[in-house]
Amino acid sequence: MQKEKGAIAQLGERLHGMQEVRGSIPLGSTKKQMKQARFEKVELNQILQLYGVMVSQGLWKDYSISFLKEFVVFSVYRKNSDWALFSIKKTPKNSKYGRLYSLVAMDGRILKCSNDLKSTLRVLKHKELKLNLV
Repeated sequence: MQKEKGAIAQLGERLHGMQEVRGSIPLGSTKKQMKQARFEKVELNQILQLYGVMVSQGLWKDYSISFLKEFVVFSVYRKNSDWALFSIKKTPKNSKYGRLYSLVAMDGRILKCSNDLKSTLRVLKHKELKLNLV
């Protein structure tokens, strides 16, 4: 006999039939879990290492990470309230086309697409690009 693995709901007690049950029904018990795009730890370390260097040079000030179903985006800002200077976008479904990572400029231009994050980030280290962004 195989045991089924499923979500566990923790519920409180029900009083007098009039009050609601306290607790939660976990998402896993009601829906199939959807895979969400994400940066792996190694990828995030590479991005944050470059981010640290650029912050220490005074070129970048802030960042944000957006997790969506089909892609994840790491955006970099010069000031806290500005538009993103650029975004590093990871789209897992594009890996078979050689476009897992894309570097997108503030105006929407795609500066680089690659399945290799290091080669995508290398574009940001180029001196001419840094001058154009600042």
